[in-house]
Amino acid sequence: MSENRFLQITSLQNELVKETAKLQLRKHRKESPLILLEGEKSVFEALEADISLKYVFCDDSELLDKISKHTNAALYLANKKVMEKISTTKSPVNIAAAAYEPVYDIEEVIKKDRLLLLDNVKDAGNLGTIIRSACAFKADGVLLYGDCADEFSSKVIRASAGNIFKIPVVRLKSDIRVMQKIKDSHKIISTVAPYGQWGKNAQECDKITYPERHVIMLGSEASGLCNELLTISDTYVTLKTEKNVESLNLAVFAGIILYIINSKIS
Repeated sequence: MSENRFLQITSLQNELVKETAKLQLRKHRKESPLILLEGEKSVFEALEADISLKYVFCDDSELLDKISKHTNAALYLANKKVMEKISTTKSPVNIAAAAYEPVYDIEEVIKKDRLLLLDNVKDAGNLGTIIRSACAFKADGVLLYGDCADEFSSKVIRASAGNIFKIPVVRLKSDIRVMQKIKDSHKIISTVAPYGQWGKNAQECDKITYPERHVIMLGSEASGLCNELLTISDTYVTLKTEKNVESLNLAVFAGIILYIINSKIS
């Protein structure tokens, strides 16, 4: 396919390049309905989930031609310098796109059966990896409570391997009233460390049964779940590990407990 089919952009001073680079920062994304997708995996997973793209930059005309079969977005053939400018990674990707951020209705999400709540999870890599596991083990929605990482940052999208577009992710901020409402229809399950006030009476997570309608809640590695969430919980679970291991990485623990729940319900 001839490169002449696509408009070429080679200048770092191009206004669209500048605007795309700004999407690396959360404050600019919040002023726009757009998010930045980097890499083939993220772009194609978004397309498969019917996420609308506004425009695409790519340094490979054959790849652009492939993309053109799946979207009506504006397509630009860019050089390496432009791709470096808009990329958030040390090794720039060969394709990036500006996509419209998916928007979900909180009221509809909280009606779903299997929900995962994350409290103050600030590490973008952990958040993306957990979202990926949530998809793998049939969670129906992810609730972000407190000050969590930006779910549509490029790092979260990459860590989720594009799976963030397969599951609704909504922010509750710190509104405990939403959780009190969910409690009327779901069993609320807190994950806790096997010691301290909440861990003393916790059950091992592989030894109990899980109802179809539930919220499994995980807190940050540093602080765990906040007291207001712990207080409204119905059940407390923990994971038994060797005593000489202080704790597991949060994303690893999330994958384990999501697998256990799915194997017990399915």
